[in-house]
Amino acid sequence: MAAMTWVIAPGTAFPTSMLFHEDSMRPLRLTIALGFLTAFSAVPATAQQMDMDVMMRWGSADVVQYHIVGDYQGETTIASNGSGRADVTDQVVIDLTWKLSEAKLVGTPTFQNAKSAVANLHDFEPSCLAPVLKGEYEHYELQGIKEGLGGALEFEVLTIYPDVEVAQDCTASRITVPGSRKVRPEDFVIPSPVMMGMPLPDSDDLRVSPDKTFMTRKSGGWTWTFTPSIPAAQ
Repeated sequence: MAAMTWVIAPGTAFPTSMLFHEDSMRPLRLTIALGFLTAFSAVPATAQQMDMDVMMRWGSADVVQYHIVGDYQGETTIASNGSGRADVTDQVVIDLTWKLSEAKLVGTPTFQNAKSAVANLHDFEPSCLAPVLKGEYEHYELQGIKEGLGGALEFEVLTIYPDVEVAQDCTASRITVPGSRKVRPEDFVIPSPVMMGMPLPDSDDLRVSPDKTFMTRKSGGWTWTFTPSIPAAQ
């Protein structure tokens, strides 16, 4: 295979959202959040070094399979009116195929939801009566995945609140807050695997594993792990 030379697009500070191959000058899209671009504009000396072999490997791939695992751990409200709190863990596993050059899905994604685990139920005021769940609380139930705006995905997420008995006047008695089912859309950005070869700062926005085989992103109690692979047909 002939040697490949990569050129940074003129007038753009490195790292950038567009890379060009010298032979064709066709853009290879890096589907990353705009916030990442600001963080990458000034890379500290402690950042990892650029790995051209990794960048070339992923830059030559157009269709990439992603195995995505989302793990949630945090304190959250468990009643539909925002009262009552608990320590909650949850997980969702997603498998999808992504066309990098068009930032579009290929085929139909699959996903699997785990049951939420709830512990340490308590009131906002520690001395008040703890809430009592009268059913199962489901923190994050992924219902569907579709293409969104600007190269992102749009998730349809369901949270299930059961009836919950919460403190009234702190220690006097409890009242029942009716349960509900709340559905919301969420934007979800797929990071390009080319990022694994770039000199990134140490940030929860995006970290690359030491062996450069997966990426992690942390936000809002969630840790998302992205493991890309190239389909055998390519």
